[in-house]
Amino acid sequence: MPDGRADALSELAVQFGRRGRRAQVHENTLLVALGTRGERVIICAGRRFRWGGERGHVLGEVGAESAAAERALIVLKQLAR
Repeated sequence: MPDGRADALSELAVQFGRRGRRAQVHENTLLVALGTRGERVIICAGRRFRWGGERGHVLGEVGAESAAAERALIVLKQLAR
């Protein structure tokens, strides 16, 4: 994986950690323990983050990891209802 993508995934993992979620980068995938029955995976492909839900929600551009983490949590909270 190119260094920029690895750094972006690591930064997103840090942002999830700040929000109390366990996150780990494994190969080219960011795994996040979200604490909901419908747990999903956050991945990075090129310049964009994508939430691996059934609708494939696009979260944002690389470099906007904080906003991406916040948006993912909002979407997941809505799904948990």
